[in-house]
Amino acid sequence: MEPREQAPAATVVVPTHRGAHRLPLLLDALAAQRVDEPWEVVVVVDGPDAATDAALAHAPRELPLVVVHRAASTGVAAALNAGTEAARGRVVIRCDDDLTPAPDMVRRHLAHHVGDEPVGVVGPTRDVLPDGPYARAYGRAATERSVAGVLAAPEAEVWRHWAAHTSVRRDVLEAVGGYDADFSYREDSELGLRLHRHGVRLVVDPDLVLPHRGAPADARTKVARAWVSGASEVLFAQRHPDTVTAAPPRPHGAAARAWSGAVGALAATMPTHASAARLGSVVDRLLTVLPTRPAGRVVALAVEAAARAGRRHGSPQQRAYRAQKDVELEGEARRAGGPQR
Repeated sequence: MEPREQAPAATVVVPTHRGAHRLPLLLDALAAQRVDEPWEVVVVVDGPDAATDAALAHAPRELPLVVVHRAASTGVAAALNAGTEAARGRVVIRCDDDLTPAPDMVRRHLAHHVGDEPVGVVGPTRDVLPDGPYARAYGRAATERSVAGVLAAPEAEVWRHWAAHTSVRRDVLEAVGGYDADFSYREDSELGLRLHRHGVRLVVDPDLVLPHRGAPADARTKVARAWVSGASEVLFAQRHPDTVTAAPPRPHGAAARAWSGAVGALAATMPTHASAARLGSVVDRLLTVLPTRPAGRVVALAVEAAARAGRRHGSPQQRAYRAQKDVELEGEARRAGGPQR
């Protein structure tokens, strides 16, 4: 009798949509993993794409790769659920296609799941930005603040940082119902909240910080994304009304009140996602003439105002906001010299 194949200890689930320009670097990094136990990679191709299929066909031969094709793209949450359904590993590791894991990534995740206690692991991501006015004025400092904030998050707030690089046991993920496919943004932290309420202990591993290659590279993209991120909170509030807080107290001090007033006034000029993108384009032009410090303040003001406008004017129907991701992918592919549409 032939021995039964040993089930994988972990499945790395990679959702990808028009990600041909992203995948080669990720696949090479996954092929370099040093793991003593059996493991696998499930790449979910979210909608037909010949360029993505070609990139996967050139994946390193030693990579334990499974490819799942979805007949139509319905968003990252549905793609992640499809990846979980196909996974055979005890632990499911989410790793988005624009991340670059170190060789010990899978091993470090598995180490957190040795016992019976249900644990969810967050690996923070650090944006890798091309040099330019946006990166110098705002982007690089913003990503460092973001990473520091994730690393310092109290245990009760870690769910807010459940994002592109996480792990949890597959049975636990299935028990809470997986990702909510109605979300186009914030599908990750919404799942994190349900895991937290299910009794899963969520932790942040500072040794699992990964480079993130898909971050906004200009103010137009950042401001437009801030608007749709704010809009996603409308659906989040419907799903979890108990998370909606009362209006924040009136800012103390003249400077804080002036800033809040400026944010409110600027938010009033952005009733739509398109208006936020237009404002971002204006900011990009300003970045070419302003000194670095005031330029950073201008970007911060526009981003905060766009998020507030999205919360005020956004719709719980998030399908329309998927176009933002397509615009971002077009820009990435153009910079990378990859296929465009």
